[in-house]
Amino acid sequence: MTGTSGPYRHLIPELHLSVERNTGQVPHDGKYYLVRQGHIIESFRSIKKAEEKFRELVKESGHKPEVSHVKPRNASEEGIELYLDAKDRYWAESYRFRGKGGKGGRGGL
Repeated sequence: MTGTSGPYRHLIPELHLSVERNTGQVPHDGKYYLVRQGHIIESFRSIKKAEEKFRELVKESGHKPEVSHVKPRNASEEGIELYLDAKDRYWAESYRFRGKGGKGGRGGL
């Protein structure tokens, strides 16, 4: 079934290089196209082959992605904080769930 898949685009703007399928820049035939500076340079039936060639061209260019200076969050520390907050909320509201006594309560029959 050609042409029925949704659009796909993997782009590195600094290199004007992309892999595209079913976009306004390439035919809607389900193939993956390697596009450089707005011109189709090669087509592929599989995304795997298209991405291999894409990575090869990126490597040849010497392009290095810009490094982000944002400190990554430590998931384990964040998880601990969420756990401790939930525990505090539980104990702060636990009085609501204490038994009021009565039949079948503490002390039994």
